[in-house]
Amino acid sequence: MDILKGFYRLLNREFVSWTPFLACLLAGSLILPIMLINSAITDEFRSSYLQRYEDLYAASGSELVFLIAFVLLCLYFLVTIYARYWGSKSIYTYLTLPVGRLSLYWSKLAVFAISLLLLIGEQFLVYRLGYSIMAGRLSGIRLLNSGLTSEDINFLMNNGFYLAHVRSEFCRILLPLGFSRLLSSLCLFMVISTGLYYGALCERSRKFYGFVPVGISAYLVVRVLLYRMNEASHALNPTGLYPSSLLLLAFAVFFIVHGSRIIRRGAIA
Repeated sequence: MDILKGFYRLLNREFVSWTPFLACLLAGSLILPIMLINSAITDEFRSSYLQRYEDLYAASGSELVFLIAFVLLCLYFLVTIYARYWGSKSIYTYLTLPVGRLSLYWSKLAVFAISLLLLIGEQFLVYRLGYSIMAGRLSGIRLLNSGLTSEDINFLMNNGFYLAHVRSEFCRILLPLGFSRLLSSLCLFMVISTGLYYGALCERSRKFYGFVPVGISAYLVVRVLLYRMNEASHALNPTGLYPSSLLLLAFAVFFIVHGSRIIRRGAIA
């Protein structure tokens, strides 16, 4: 119970320090893509029956906004780690607190992972709101030109959102269809969140050999993403993703085990 209390207190403290930045980041990554999608719906787009929403979403720059927000979140995570060595050097205070040092490790990793999940979850809200904006602006014109009823238009729009999700490489990586792709995305999330933290711990503890597995896992992440974005068929459940997923999972477990050992031994002080 004492370990859980210590973890809860550290987790709460981390969340408090993250709240201003996280609120601004989530607000910006929600409002800006909606504005970009709305401005991308030009007269040429509205007059065409062949335009797809996933193409509009990509052309509007919304995917780039997510990528920038993702990079900013990772950079801020690194700043929170190194900030403990600046000014008051609070890292030495944290290591002497009457709580398990593993609580220090898991509290920071948990906040970063939850923040990533919030950012990813917000993208589905953006994707759905953007589709609603497009559907609202196109339904009137298509209703007038096609002679369909409003119920027919609503049915086509709902079906179109599902198809837009299936056809979008961006959505298939964040929320894939099929067990192998879901496992792959989960392992990608785990190795990115744990690997970034592990790399910072290795640098602080001067264990530079730890950058070797970090580099290998980063290369594997890039290869998996390139494969996922250029799949020839999306209807089948590819079994070729299982080896890479298991390898990514092994790297994530290694990062957690060795990273927590570095924290427990106080090597980062």
